[in-house]
Amino acid sequence: MTDILIASHGHMASGMKSSIEILTGMGAQIVAVDAYVDESDYLPEIRQFVKNVTGPAVIFTDLLGGSVNQKVILEAGNKPNIFIVSQMNLSIVMAVLLDTEELTIQRLQELIKQSQVQLVTTKLDNSQTDDEDFFA
Repeated sequence: MTDILIASHGHMASGMKSSIEILTGMGAQIVAVDAYVDESDYLPEIRQFVKNVTGPAVIFTDLLGGSVNQKVILEAGNKPNIFIVSQMNLSIVMAVLLDTEELTIQRLQELIKQSQVQLVTTKLDNSQTDDEDFFA
């Protein structure tokens, strides 16, 4: 199993954890760190996570170069078994959580590629009136 921490500005991390719990029932396997939501220091949570990692781990952050990402890099950037992924989305966190293959940098790159955002364009035909026709 891969250890996972999500760290973000505001409540994005706990919101993603909540969504993952609803979708998979596996939210308890994720550590969420919401930074700057109050006056408390979020660094001890990140340090504790890094200290407790025994196998491969991924720390997801919201913004590359943002303050949360910078602090994560300072705490975990030199750990060979911890990967740091910025610009996270729900898809990549779930892909890592649910993946059954050994986590390597190559595997993580594959999962990231599969989890990229996609533009979906639609042109609705107003003559379609029921769900059967709409999803055909």
